[in-house]
Amino acid sequence: MLRIIYILFILIGTTHASAQISLSGSLKDTDNDPLPFANILVYNTSDTVLYKGFIADENGDFNIEIPHNRHFIEFSFLGLQSVKMPADSIRAAMIITLHPLSNQLESVEVTAAKPLLQRLEDRLLVQVSDSPLALGSSTIEVLQRSPGIIVDQDGNISINGRSGVRIYLDGKDLRLNGDQLTSFLEGMTASNIERIEIITNPSAKYEAQGNAGIVDIITKKGLLMGTNGSVSVSPGLGHYFRWENNVTFNHRSKKINFYGQYNFAKRNQYMEIIIDRKFLENGNPREIIDLQTLFRLPIETHSPRLGVDYEIGKNTTIGVLVNAFSNITGQISDNEIISRDESLTPIQLQLTDGNTKTTWNQFNSNLNLAHTFANNGQLKVDLNYARYNNGSDQTFDSRFLLPNGSILLENSLVGNVDGNLDLLGITVDYSLSLSENETLEVGWKNTLVNTDNDLQYFDIENNVTSLNERLSNRFIYHEEIYGAYANLRFQKSAWNGSVGLRAEKTDIEGDQRSTDESFSNNYLNFFPTASVNYNISQNHIVGLSLSRRLDRPGYNDLNPFRFFVNNYTYRVGNPFLTPQFTWSAELNYTFRQRYYVAINYGLTTQHLTRAIFQEGVEDIVVVKPINIDDLNSLGIVASLPVQFTKSWSSQWNLNLSFNDFQGEIGGFEFNRLNTIFVLNTNHSIYLGKGLRIQLGGFYLPSHYGSISKIRDISQVSIGFQKSILQGRGSLRFNFNDIFYQGYPRGRTVFGRIDDAFISKRDTRYTTLSFSYNFGKQTVKTQRRRSTGIEEELQRARQQDQ
Repeated sequence: MLRIIYILFILIGTTHASAQISLSGSLKDTDNDPLPFANILVYNTSDTVLYKGFIADENGDFNIEIPHNRHFIEFSFLGLQSVKMPADSIRAAMIITLHPLSNQLESVEVTAAKPLLQRLEDRLLVQVSDSPLALGSSTIEVLQRSPGIIVDQDGNISINGRSGVRIYLDGKDLRLNGDQLTSFLEGMTASNIERIEIITNPSAKYEAQGNAGIVDIITKKGLLMGTNGSVSVSPGLGHYFRWENNVTFNHRSKKINFYGQYNFAKRNQYMEIIIDRKFLENGNPREIIDLQTLFRLPIETHSPRLGVDYEIGKNTTIGVLVNAFSNITGQISDNEIISRDESLTPIQLQLTDGNTKTTWNQFNSNLNLAHTFANNGQLKVDLNYARYNNGSDQTFDSRFLLPNGSILLENSLVGNVDGNLDLLGITVDYSLSLSENETLEVGWKNTLVNTDNDLQYFDIENNVTSLNERLSNRFIYHEEIYGAYANLRFQKSAWNGSVGLRAEKTDIEGDQRSTDESFSNNYLNFFPTASVNYNISQNHIVGLSLSRRLDRPGYNDLNPFRFFVNNYTYRVGNPFLTPQFTWSAELNYTFRQRYYVAINYGLTTQHLTRAIFQEGVEDIVVVKPINIDDLNSLGIVASLPVQFTKSWSSQWNLNLSFNDFQGEIGGFEFNRLNTIFVLNTNHSIYLGKGLRIQLGGFYLPSHYGSISKIRDISQVSIGFQKSILQGRGSLRFNFNDIFYQGYPRGRTVFGRIDDAFISKRDTRYTTLSFSYNFGKQTVKTQRRRSTGIEEELQRARQQDQ
């Protein structure tokens, strides 16, 4: 297969180059001094859309080639006025002079902030870095405030009402699902994020994984010449004290860019769960369980990142990137459980002290090469290796008492989890401009994954320790994915879009050593994609997209291990899960590149969901991933910016979705139409002298999340930001969830269970932050790096339990 791809690249690379024009010249200031590494941006004259960016050399000279078409060029340099001119007016060896700003840079008072939301051709951009409301927040809290995204009470993420969202980090799939993804996003602080990109119908270039689309979290990168960086400290207070520190550095010259980052966060979080549970028989309560659990959840994260890019030649760059993530979490719980009969008479009191410590270590390495051929074809190759280790020690000490207070039984359950995952991947992408209006993209990807998880539970009773063979297990899993794609992007007059096809073959094998059970599966599927946008005029754009996608079960969702919440509730995987497949279509309209409305429809077969149901005839509730027959979903999304005054801007995001489920859960028919509405708004008010206020809030009315009915959830937050130290430093203060209404409450009535629950969480907190930027401030565009195995990384981080 590699030979075929190599021959394809050679054949494409020998095709004729598109018609180009060459532009050359020198950029200087009014003192005739050169402007090293000045920015050169090329725009399409017809729609003012950015075509491509370039950088002058260290002497301010440039020599660029662009398609022979109507373009205009913008030259810019920090502290100087930019110059715009038509491309055909630039003469060979022309000297272009940039003049100083009319006011000194220090005296310029900027009243406008980056727009919180921007619409591009195939995605929505949510700006995070400039928002004081992101201060002290976790990544999952920022996602909850983003348009079209819903995070439910268990941390599951959906877009437009559909689950199966793939979470990317800097263009690469994290390979996480379920509790592991939630743990990662809760441990990742929002201060590291530049923006969030929401892609509902990705092109064939993206992997087919993720039936609801992709959320790409773009972290901050160094763009400045010379040596520079930033440092920040952010203490905060919720129910407990919290702390976060961050340092970044970047050294950039003409040929080399060396960069790094280290983030440390430590916080204790609070959670209280109150459950009134009824086990039903013929619709009437047979047994009633009152559960109250207090949790203290210590979290400590370390996240180093180190990389280097080197320009071997004018057209070739090689890079190395290594990063790690260490997440140490605890779950210290006090459980009080009262069992009652149908007449509410107490039968038994259970007191359980739980203590769980989980350590999850991740290491990723990436070697990449980018080369531009003489015909402007671009080749990118990524080699990746990732390893995950997770260990968990669990202890549950229980006392069972009769109503008169006498002790019926005392015992302990001890669990040890030891797991690892190895991931190896190679990605090859090639793109070629067939003409000034057409670009062909082809690529290939191969990923190998091996996981090994060993879980042992021990019973301790009367000081005698014995292996609990019913709960213990060892699970080994192997997966191979082969993928290839071709995608054609086009632009003609007022039209632009893409059409593509992706093929993926998957081979999997699983082995449960303790029960001597194994399973295997393999499948080949094709995933067509198409999108088109029509520029009715400069202010009106209409778009239509269609795609077929899948969502594979996460590695840990296939793992049949049991993880106990208490003696009446546990989570377990399902090795018999199958992938879900979705046909998705979207019609969208953009006005003035700011106002955005979209209608989307999705049809999912073998829908993957987490279900809550009674396990057999035992009075135990299990949380388990399952497949149900079908999900039909219809969603409407609107993003509306409103400028109240010159200094007061706002963004309003609305999401309405209708989800029609058809299937069976726990032996009971599940046919239900769920309606969900979300309102999200952010306001930025500039008060002058570098002081800015931001107000944010969201409202999620009562709704059904699968089988559970959730009561209203809302949050109101306020942030202040002050620029100090001549713009190099900033002070930020944030008060999150002022009225403390951001935690879930609801009820589950399904099958033979009736659960009313309250899950109070540490959503109300304050944070104060100081950050300082040091070093030179000359800007140069940085190559955005992605590693090529992000999708596997998403599913991999499920290993954190």
